[in-house]
Amino acid sequence: MKSSNILLTENFRAKVVDFGFSRVGPTETNATHVMTKVKGTAGYLDPEYLKTFRLTEKSDVYSFGILLIEIITGRRPIDEKKDMKEKVALRWVSSLRELNVYTYR
Repeated sequence: MKSSNILLTENFRAKVVDFGFSRVGPTETNATHVMTKVKGTAGYLDPEYLKTFRLTEKSDVYSFGILLIEIITGRRPIDEKKDMKEKVALRWVSSLRELNVYTYR
């Protein structure tokens, strides 16, 4: 899930589009196997998925968390124009936490 895949209706209801699946169908006429692969955008994909190629509920939670970071901070998940320390939004947010920038009330 990424921000560009969320559309709003005229009543501001969110609709999710483009789930990022691609299907590789059989090229031979007698073959019946179809394989589904997940295609994703860098920054939104769960690091565990990148290691195992298995989607879990954690994968959805991770991408939703990245989406929330994007909405709250206004930063893209990966911004090539930023310094190395700020290029990946998740690392940047984590560094703020380490610096005790957050104030909880």
